[in-house]
Amino acid sequence: MAEAWDRIASSGLNHALAPETSDLVRETTELIRKDLASIARRKAITSAYQEQTNHNNLSALEYVQVLDIYVSGKAKAWVGGEEMDPVAQPVQPETPAPCPDLPSPKIIDVINRMNAIKRIEGIEEKTLRQYQSFAALFAMLSGTDDITKIRQPDVKAFRADLSMMPKSWGKSPKDRTATRDEVMAKAASLPLDKIGLSVGTINRHLEHLNQIADWARDEGLSVDPNLNPAKLRKKETVRARDKRAAFSVAQLQAIFQNPVWTGSKSEYHQTKPGQDIFQNGVYWCPLIGAYTGARREEIAGLAPSDIVKVEGIWCFSIVDSELRRIKNLSSRRMIPIHSHLIELGFLDHGLKAQNNNQNSLFPELYEVGNDAYGRKVGRRMRQIIDQELREHGAKLSFHSLRHYAQNQLDHAGVDDKIVRDIIGHEGKDIHDKVYRKSAPLPALSQAIARLPKVA
Repeated sequence: MAEAWDRIASSGLNHALAPETSDLVRETTELIRKDLASIARRKAITSAYQEQTNHNNLSALEYVQVLDIYVSGKAKAWVGGEEMDPVAQPVQPETPAPCPDLPSPKIIDVINRMNAIKRIEGIEEKTLRQYQSFAALFAMLSGTDDITKIRQPDVKAFRADLSMMPKSWGKSPKDRTATRDEVMAKAASLPLDKIGLSVGTINRHLEHLNQIADWARDEGLSVDPNLNPAKLRKKETVRARDKRAAFSVAQLQAIFQNPVWTGSKSEYHQTKPGQDIFQNGVYWCPLIGAYTGARREEIAGLAPSDIVKVEGIWCFSIVDSELRRIKNLSSRRMIPIHSHLIELGFLDHGLKAQNNNQNSLFPELYEVGNDAYGRKVGRRMRQIIDQELREHGAKLSFHSLRHYAQNQLDHAGVDDKIVRDIIGHEGKDIHDKVYRKSAPLPALSQAIARLPKVA
């Protein structure tokens, strides 16, 4: 780390590393470069500069100068000053080290600093956004945005509020500016089955607070030692496998009779009957989900370059990209493309996107505010399910396509290891996780072919 900072300080952020540079220094230098180039780091440095100088406007040139000071300071901190000659230099009396300036204790600031590191570690943006959403939710319900002022009774009250607020909170843009009184007033007007977040969601929020508190403690902030959000986790009352709603073949066949796939009034009114079929993201994404079991964001974030031919087999290449992050290492995989997708013209769609120099297969799904591709198709899928299945589809969602595909492969007798390779799940033991290689593509292709036609 010391050598990496010293090289950056002396030779610049983007200098070429010498061929003899060790792999460890090379990897560390790359991590530092990514952090220094991130928006989160720019915000942190700018904020620190403003706090120290009371100067709110920082020009591009001034930022470069401040960044240079920051890098120089980091290098000196890691490398250390010149050693003093004990003979030549007089012994100085020890003086207490000054107390370092502590970072901002605001929850959102702690999260931004934490996310900057998690982003370098490859944590997907969806997870990082959940932490930021949590900050807004906690501040709105508790009235507290300072991690050092939170006490255990505050967390108890927060958990109680989560059990009383509308299940749909957060899905409307208006929710971002709502007050606690407005949220609770809305909940009071709803039937009981529409009130209270799920046990899993409540526990996720408590876990987020737990991680934020631990991170703040590590930064030296005076977090209450008795603060223990994890202690308040609620017990699940339903087995995990029973919570996973999956489509049946009949239900999917009904879904794909929607006007989206049989003829629409217009692309804007795609779920209303008409004469035209629009092969856009709303058309393709549910089909791909039914024939791969891939996650919503993995599908919606596909690029033309993710359609590849390997060993004579057309595949989806699920990897990290500028459009979307994958969930974990086991999510990086090749999924053969089902023959029915090819029959419907999916390869032609990919070729057209490539010829148009598109960076995304489904650019119409992108939402600027959310910086994401999957949410729009998720909402449209909800609309289609309600339209075709009514009350019978209440527990189904786009994610149910993933459980459907896994169940179909299991019921078709496909080997469990091949199913995990297709779905993108980790192995069950250390042998599977470390030593077992992915199944060969022909075996994966044969398994995909066993998924029934549903459209």
